[in-house]
Amino acid sequence: MVEDQPIVELQQLWFPTRASGERSFLMNLEFGVNQIPKGDELSMAEVAWSTGDVEEALSMLPAIVPTETRGRMKQLLQPWPKGRYTEAYHRSGGILNLFTPAWGEAQDEVWAGMVADREATSFPDDHTRQEMLSALEQQWNTSPHPFFAGLTPAQVMVGGGAREQALAMEFLERIAEMLDGRPFRSEGEALVNVVLLLRAWECEPRRRGLTPRKIIVAERDKLLARRARVLEEATQSA
Repeated sequence: MVEDQPIVELQQLWFPTRASGERSFLMNLEFGVNQIPKGDELSMAEVAWSTGDVEEALSMLPAIVPTETRGRMKQLLQPWPKGRYTEAYHRSGGILNLFTPAWGEAQDEVWAGMVADREATSFPDDHTRQEMLSALEQQWNTSPHPFFAGLTPAQVMVGGGAREQALAMEFLERIAEMLDGRPFRSEGEALVNVVLLLRAWECEPRRRGLTPRKIIVAERDKLLARRARVLEEATQSA
């Protein structure tokens, strides 16, 4: 028998809605741009951040990757907004947000409330007003948000890493085993059941008392720290 031959493994996953299935594709692309090739080399995202050249980052992809997938990854690799990270509304938010609605700015009562408070404040001049707005945008970027299951917009923007990818597959396989083939009266009922399972799963203690949520948040914070370091090094070498 020949050893070490490639093995094709087929996995059948189950999603309560078409939207969650489509969002899972985006989630996996976010995992992909954060994948570190080997050692401490730069990921695709880090190459784009350090060079400002999205095409150089995309050159790391195998030639077999479909054009549509390349286009979606190109969007993910674009420079982040200088002010408020509104692009976070269009990211997957990872496994913690896979089954939540696609919220947008029009529904964001948190930001609306922050702006209303600012507008109720008197400023001596336009410069001070603009500085206050910039500070408010950064506060929004780095504050846990209910739209994103308690992740900050910055954590949503950076995407997930290898540990979250493994956790996401674990949960998706679990719900496939538990719920696939189970009759539901409506798509809404199926969605509610999955969200309840997700919220319980994310709080299950693992080694050293860490829960999936804590692992995911810590990994995204680590990716944000790597991003800050890469950008600082790029600035110093410019």
